[in-house]
Amino acid sequence: MKWRRRSRLLGLLVAGALSGFVAASCAGEPQPSPTASPPMKLSIHNGTTIAVTLVVNGSVIETVPPGGHEDPIKGELPALPWNVETRSPSGHVLSTLTVHEGDVWQTSLPNGGVVYKGDGARVDLSCGRLDVWSGPPLIGPIFSPGPSGDCA
Repeated sequence: MKWRRRSRLLGLLVAGALSGFVAASCAGEPQPSPTASPPMKLSIHNGTTIAVTLVVNGSVIETVPPGGHEDPIKGELPALPWNVETRSPSGHVLSTLTVHEGDVWQTSLPNGGVVYKGDGARVDLSCGRLDVWSGPPLIGPIFSPGPSGDCA
């Protein structure tokens, strides 16, 4: 009995963690209809050794220190759609992401699982990994450093 409860919980966690993979790998296949749209939020994980500036729709929202993580960010966001950029201290654009109304949703499956869908951008730099997302956090693959000098 306890094993079944744990396996169901594990199944729900796996379903949530694999949501981006499920949505991406099932392109062209019928997707479940969204049953709920969670509140729109933007999150960031700066796994780099540099401060990263978060810019939305051309306005600086905040600067995230090296190793900083905010889920969700504390800064005030403009109305959707969001054109998101992350920039190095020199102003070099590190990643871009666009989030539209309806891009983030979740739905329950008949088997008790949950499918989540969101938007995200990940970049592996020589100084670390940078993730920005709306919806479920990004998963996979392991970090692979970028070319030297890409953090300047």
